[in-house]
Amino acid sequence: MKFSFTPEEAQGIAMAVAKYLKNANGKPKTEAPAWDGAPYRTTLLFTSGQPHVLIDCQDSPSYGTRLKELVVEMAANRLYAELYVATRAEAVLSGEMLQALGKDGVGLLLVTDNGAVTKHSAARNAALVVSPDPTLKLGDCKQETQAALRKFNDVNRKDGLRDMCDLVERETKKLVLKASRKGVVRVSEHVIEGMDWSSQINYLASPKGYAAGRQILIDDKLKNDFHSFRGARNLLDHPVRGKRQETKRQRQFAERMVQGPRLVAELVSLRRRVG
Repeated sequence: MKFSFTPEEAQGIAMAVAKYLKNANGKPKTEAPAWDGAPYRTTLLFTSGQPHVLIDCQDSPSYGTRLKELVVEMAANRLYAELYVATRAEAVLSGEMLQALGKDGVGLLLVTDNGAVTKHSAARNAALVVSPDPTLKLGDCKQETQAALRKFNDVNRKDGLRDMCDLVERETKKLVLKASRKGVVRVSEHVIEGMDWSSQINYLASPKGYAAGRQILIDDKLKNDFHSFRGARNLLDHPVRGKRQETKRQRQFAERMVQGPRLVAELVSLRRRVG
């Protein structure tokens, strides 16, 4: 492994990290740009697997302007990649730096004197960060929607998506119940309580379930959107084999998470329309 501008004291860290990631990520490029025109070249770049992994190896850890610019451009380009800072296990890391790394989704690897590597914190894949339409009217569901999004992006993707599924399911039921109380649909609250989520969606989309002169609340397109989102529960519980399937599932997680806030906004709007 050859280095041109990596300080000698950081090269040992790079060698240890390269060995640590070899089985999962293959052989790294050294001091190579992640894309043409990238504002900064990290010490190591792994491109044989998905996602790509960028590692900036430092003897004295810092999170400076050039590395922050790289993070910004990775997000802007929705690069399917993760960025880590790797440093000595005994290095002094300020609370401010750790907080900044966490906020920006930069992971941290710690390397001991004998070459053992520990993942102190995981990186966030820029391509899988969900940013919903900021103009959505989420009403009384705004805080819960935002909390699920934060959990998905920053804490645990499965738990965040599960919370969003629970929220959309709950709001679907609330809409059917309110439509029943207002005489919009011809089904009793008792019957609604016994319906599963799929049945509630189908009922709201069926003209036969509405009182005379009442306009249908959910058209076929919106019904299909709800059922597509409902399938996220299967994604959460379905086991995957191999990195390729896991990569596909992670992309599907992000797609469903984008759907969630939009469906919440639809349900809030429909609940208001019912009166």
